[in-house]
Amino acid sequence: MTQFKQDRELGWDDTITQDSEGGIVLAPGDYIFEVVKFERARYTPGPSSKLPACNMAKLELKIQSEQGTAIVFNNLYLHTSTEGLLSAFFASIGQKKKDAPLQMNWNLVTGAKGAVKIKNRTYKDNTYNDVDRFYPSDASYYTTKQMPEIVQQLQTQQQGYQAAPQNNWNQQASQQQGYQAGQF
Repeated sequence: MTQFKQDRELGWDDTITQDSEGGIVLAPGDYIFEVVKFERARYTPGPSSKLPACNMAKLELKIQSEQGTAIVFNNLYLHTSTEGLLSAFFASIGQKKKDAPLQMNWNLVTGAKGAVKIKNRTYKDNTYNDVDRFYPSDASYYTTKQMPEIVQQLQTQQQGYQAAPQNNWNQQASQQQGYQAGQF
């Protein structure tokens, strides 16, 4: 007789047996990410911190790789000394254009996609994924240097999404019913 594991609530004194699978450690390199979670927080500096107390954006970036799906955590500090890092992030997700000011729109962050370079960091015998840098997605950033291949892949994906026939259904349905765009 086969027994199936049933999901259920655990009691405070229950016995647990399943080990944590841990996260996927990505090979250092370039990846496309999607912001799956954004949380507003406050950074409180420690005694040796160079950054004063400030607002902080806690991001969870989902990255698909050959090994599976990895979640990479990254904090962005809302301080003038880290403004370049903020600009890099917003340029990566397509909100910031080169040499143009940007009022950060955090409402558009969750679900946004961009390109990133991942590096590994070891701490207490554990290896973690860290963001090394964000790649701008706008071609204006690459007038004096070559656009990285990962950014080209991201643009190809985004063009594919934009070309999807979402509006064609509405157009076809209205034409079948005898309506024309702008008729009303």
